[in-house]
Amino acid sequence: MKSTSPLKILCSASLGENQFNMHPNEGADLGWMTSTCTVELESGPSALVSLLNDCPKESLEVGRKFWEKMGRPSKAILHFDGSKLSIEKL
Repeated sequence: MKSTSPLKILCSASLGENQFNMHPNEGADLGWMTSTCTVELESGPSALVSLLNDCPKESLEVGRKFWEKMGRPSKAILHFDGSKLSIEKL
C-alpha cells in the first residue's frame, strides 16, 4: 500500500463533492503519473483526482461538502492499495 505524508486539507467551494486536487509530487507518492485519474474511495463512491502544479505542495484540495462530511479535518494521509483510496484524518 502506498501512502502520502500528512497533507494539509484545503477546502474549496469551486470543487464538486467527489473532486480532489493535489500537487503531482503527492500523486507520485501514490504511484499516479497522469494529470487526472478516477479512483474508488474506500467509503464507496468514486472520485476524480487532478494533479495540478499550481496546487500547493503537501496539500489536498477538496470540495466543501466532502470536507464537512469528513468532519472538517485540518490534515489527512492518503492511502492507495492499487484499487481503492482511503483518507486517514489526523
